[in-house]
Amino acid sequence: MDLLTIGGLVVAFCAVFLANWLGGGEIVLLLNLPSAIIVIVGSVGAALVQSSAEDAIKALKMLRWAFFPPQFHLVFARETISRLSAKARRLSVLSLESDIKALNNRFATRALQMAVDGTEPDVFADRLHEEAMRVHERKSNYIGFLESVGSYAPTLGIMGSVLGLIQAMANLDSPEALGHGIAVAFVSTFYGQGFANLIMFPLCRKLTGYVDAELLLNQLYIDGIHGIAIGKHPQRLELELDGYE
Repeated sequence: MDLLTIGGLVVAFCAVFLANWLGGGEIVLLLNLPSAIIVIVGSVGAALVQSSAEDAIKALKMLRWAFFPPQFHLVFARETISRLSAKARRLSVLSLESDIKALNNRFATRALQMAVDGTEPDVFADRLHEEAMRVHERKSNYIGFLESVGSYAPTLGIMGSVLGLIQAMANLDSPEALGHGIAVAFVSTFYGQGFANLIMFPLCRKLTGYVDAELLLNQLYIDGIHGIAIGKHPQRLELELDGYE
């Protein structure tokens, strides 16, 4: 579990509620279920209109990466390529067939299988690089769905405030009720801004970093196994892969 994500969210919300309390505001006024519904549910609904059901479901599943992040170990990948390169140099590329199943990356597995099968190195490298980019674009689209949820939230917050003001105007004959109604109405704007800028956008930035790291790892494996297939010296290959970090 990524404690930094949880800690960051806690710190952000504590700062807001603490500032409200120090300013003499009542915490209870910030808790409003109708405002939460119109902002959160309304934003998700608006984002669904512009997306497909599959993208929406996979995007929501990707949110768990923010709390349970995947591990992309570039150092371990470089060490693995170095070991395979030395073995291929000492024996042959065909000797790496026993190492295919041990690779814990589908692009590395496919690249090494193609290399062992005698596929032209440039052919499988180009093909796998294109596929890695398509995977990256698909996952970026999932993150785009989440970003659209955040982008709609402030507008839905304003709409919630307008609805609240309409209800508040119905109590013009009661100044006390009118003041309370106006205060509650603006909670929707607060929810919209908070949901977008304290939750959705930061989480999307974190997910984007993981998706970029995944692409980098896949490219490292593809380029590394391509280097093995064309017979690059292990030390030269190691120097070239040092740029992946």
